Amino acid sequence: MRELGKLGRRRDPKPSRQSALWGATLLLALAGAGLFSPLPVQAQPTTVPGLSRIDRWHYDPQRGWLEVNTEGEVRPFVFVLQNPPRVVLDFPNTLFGREPQTQTFPGRVTSLEIRQLTPTITRFVLHLQPDQPLSLDQLQLLTASPSRWAVQFLQAGQPSPTAPLFPSVPGPRDPISPSPPLPRRPDAGLPPPPARSGHQILAISPQAEGFFIRTQGSPSTTVRRILDPDRVVVDFLNTTLSPALTQRIYTVNRLGVLRLRVGQFEPTIARVVLDVDPSSGDWEARYDPQQGGIWIQPAGGAAQASLLPDVSPTEAQGPLATLRSVELRGNQLIISADGFMFYRAGWDPESGGYRINVAPARLPESLPDPGLPVGGPVQRIRFVQEDARTVSILVQPAEEFNVFEPNPGQGSRRITLELRPLNAPPPTPQPPAPAQASPPPPLGRTVIAIDPGHGGRDPGAIGVGGIQEKDIVLSVSHQVRQLLQERGYTVVMTRTDDREVLLQPRVDRAVQANATLLVSIHANALERSSVHGIETYYLRPDSAELATILHRSLVQATGAADRGVRRARFFVVRETPVGMPSVLLELGYVTNPTEGRKLAAPEYQAILARAIADGIETFLRKR
Repeated sequence: MRELGKLGRRRDPKPSRQSALWGATLLLALAGAGLFSPLPVQAQPTTVPGLSRIDRWHYDPQRGWLEVNTEGEVRPFVFVLQNPPRVVLDFPNTLFGREPQTQTFPGRVTSLEIRQLTPTITRFVLHLQPDQPLSLDQLQLLTASPSRWAVQFLQAGQPSPTAPLFPSVPGPRDPISPSPPLPRRPDAGLPPPPARSGHQILAISPQAEGFFIRTQGSPSTTVRRILDPDRVVVDFLNTTLSPALTQRIYTVNRLGVLRLRVGQFEPTIARVVLDVDPSSGDWEARYDPQQGGIWIQPAGGAAQASLLPDVSPTEAQGPLATLRSVELRGNQLIISADGFMFYRAGWDPESGGYRINVAPARLPESLPDPGLPVGGPVQRIRFVQEDARTVSILVQPAEEFNVFEPNPGQGSRRITLELRPLNAPPPTPQPPAPAQASPPPPLGRTVIAIDPGHGGRDPGAIGVGGIQEKDIVLSVSHQVRQLLQERGYTVVMTRTDDREVLLQPRVDRAVQANATLLVSIHANALERSSVHGIETYYLRPDSAELATILHRSLVQATGAADRGVRRARFFVVRETPVGMPSVLLELGYVTNPTEGRKLAAPEYQAILARAIADGIETFLRKR
């Protein structure tokens, strides 16, 4: 494990209040019904205005049953943590009112711990035997009223209870009703904004291509991916749930989605949560004015619902990328490697930090210290070699900062995180460099976008004899443009000289030119100099044929090793709009002595350029 912290001081491993709040509020709830008689425990008077308080609680080890009664209405959240295994029940806006307490038990649950997690959250933790972990599917959150809650352990194969679970008690009781799942968010401690409209979620309809959420009005939505467990969270802003929407949980088991849940997250935010398989791809939400609702669909179509990362142990299925550096540039944290980094990222519920899982990857013997400044946006960074092919990176932001990915899935060898102060407005997107502008193409002309990778301060891969990727791909791209123009096509390039161009302006350039397709040209590198060959990457189904044709054309023309056509989330193939096929080419390894010398030779570059132009023309003629 590598941990890089601020120079000149050691941080207490105890997470900060904000980090703890993040860890507590990035988690999801289950739903159910029912209650029982608790043991009385005296509580101190509530001293914070507006907070409820814990009244009584009881855990029954024979039944696997924890009940908590409160004075005041609350909505708790239950989730599972591993290593060591624990069941956690958080009560927001609730005061415990006494010192932390621990009760011990025989059996699967070894102890119950109760404490005030934050000034407004009371936490109950059931510690389990290390060899008896469980999943969320083995728990049921039950309620008889907003002040009477219980968690029931379910046996394997045991269905969720459908009848009242509370023993009869004197006096009236509220009818048992399902509790909608209410996952929390990092800024849950902030007061909700005032509602500006009367949007409602009226109905939910699972469809073959995704999920259609029929709405009253056209609410704005946000989509986030959260890890451990994997979830896609869609928030409907200024929106409430219709009383007619009685079903709150949908078992799906397709499109990489195990289950869909909906709940009223805050008074003005309705939340839809997709419990997804770790291999699932990205999801997006869009308003459909014709049907009057929001579509939640896999980005790029249903065929992209599952995207397995390249983690095959064989070299041909994914060479290891070795992490090389981590650098803080202002409010940007940049993690670099010598090869492609396939990764998933999201908030880690246990630590409250931002976790990035990279595979296939490995750590070097040592990483340069990034020199994180005292009072800067990053408290610490921790690197762990989870197994032979997976590196886990945990970024712990400072208390007043949040983490964003400005270019999710970007680049081949670089991960960039942006640290923004809490509640800071998103930055204005950077426009493309004015020097790259050109007049619109003539009407009726097919436009092809060519993207030479890297440039300027970013040399890309550096290979034998000091050859640089940015120079090779620019030369090849110029030749591709000339060949295509000679054949009557209009070509736009994202850069025509040695300048640094960010990823979003590259995509913007193709979109503004109304390009038919985009081809991003790169060269590869790896610490093992024996690796060589051509690789081609795409993401969406509309790009698969272009990737196959270009790859075949390159391999046949050069005689290079065929390292395959693969799917990946690189920014330029992910962010181009649907209907604009986009492909990223890796023309060979500059770190291989033989292939590196070839890539630097003008004769070989000419062969590569002609193969790319031929492949593009073949694809266009088949359309």
